[in-house]
Amino acid sequence: MAFILDFPLPVRVLIVLTLGLLAARLINWAIYTWAYFPRQLGPWSAPLATSKTKSKTKKSAVKNLAASRSWWDHLPIWGWYRLRHEQVVHGRWYWVRPLLIELCYPLILAWYYRFHISGGSLPPGTARFLAPLASQLHWQFLGHWVLLSLMIIATFIDFDEQTIPDLVTIPGTVIGLLGAGLAPVWLPLTPEFGAGAMTGIAELKASWPDGWALWMNSWWGLGLALAILLAWGFALLDRRLITRRGMAKAWVYFWARALRNRALVATVTATTISLMAFVVLVFWTQNGRWPYLLSSLIGMAVAGGMTWGVRLSASYGFGAEALGFGDVTLMAMIGAYVGWQPSLIIFFLAPMLALLFVIARWVVTRDTATPYGPYLCAAAAVLLVGWDSLWTRRSAPLFELGAGFIMGGLATCVVLIGVMLWIWQTIKRAVLGAG
Repeated sequence: MAFILDFPLPVRVLIVLTLGLLAARLINWAIYTWAYFPRQLGPWSAPLATSKTKSKTKKSAVKNLAASRSWWDHLPIWGWYRLRHEQVVHGRWYWVRPLLIELCYPLILAWYYRFHISGGSLPPGTARFLAPLASQLHWQFLGHWVLLSLMIIATFIDFDEQTIPDLVTIPGTVIGLLGAGLAPVWLPLTPEFGAGAMTGIAELKASWPDGWALWMNSWWGLGLALAILLAWGFALLDRRLITRRGMAKAWVYFWARALRNRALVATVTATTISLMAFVVLVFWTQNGRWPYLLSSLIGMAVAGGMTWGVRLSASYGFGAEALGFGDVTLMAMIGAYVGWQPSLIIFFLAPMLALLFVIARWVVTRDTATPYGPYLCAAAAVLLVGWDSLWTRRSAPLFELGAGFIMGGLATCVVLIGVMLWIWQTIKRAVLGAG
């Protein structure tokens, strides 16, 4: 990655802008083809008759639209504007969102590149440490680029369908773990202090602010890493425990359902085994990246496990599913890129961002139902940009209380969420019943 520094900054920004434009086209393609219900929408697929095109007149229009396609439609941004006349098939203004994605995404990416490599997310006084990290910051930017792209895909699919497909989260998690084990720098950077002064910048390890424990470099650390991967692979299977006919039948149905989708089982098994082999290789070679790979795995486990716990607790309190399992795999993916400490910030920042949207939507439509995944993604993006403010100045002192204190408080909050929601639902039923 060091060769990139040979180019002047304006040239590098232009390269990022160009690659961002191409990536935006791939993002739009993924939004419509990776969804649970893929849509024949965009210049890469011919317009097809849908439920909106049952009349003979509209079917004829579809044929005419297919005949009118040209290579100009494949141009970024302009191509979507040219395809605006296909709204007779896809609905009014359907072309605006993909056009805005291809217009705004490259500009935002180019701005973030310049912001990140100049140390914009780091606290004042770190400029003297940036020169040795110049090449490594580009690797970290690459990780953020992948994460941001996948989160955009997940966001719009979730808005469209209220689902987050495994096609987003499984490859995203794999890339996150590979980057943690191979890239010179991958996890977020945090200042190090000694004798009251800043002594350097280092990647955020799972043991921060304490030193790296010796057992984490032993077979116990390897066992923890492999156990996390096994739990992740198991969680991806199609599971459901139905106890109406007793536990014996429940387990039979559980495994029958989990192993029913052979394609999913084969994919998850192959991915999990491959990642386990990669983990063993990094541990065995001791290439210096083992602490960061284990930190990435712990981040994946804590982020996914926390979301899963809130999902179970809130669902119990509501008496209905409160969070989709796609939110769990999404947070596990994010945790692989940022570690467990920032994942907690993201999870508790997301409701604040969601609240603004939910209130505005309720005022307009009187509807409060909304997917949660987009706000997890938005919170992750806000954290990456505001890292100095949100982590260094505000959250880091809290985490200095120790992992045990933080995790104990987190577990208590998860339980209290379910209890409070159950009490609220009980009060609502009593009031409604009394009325």
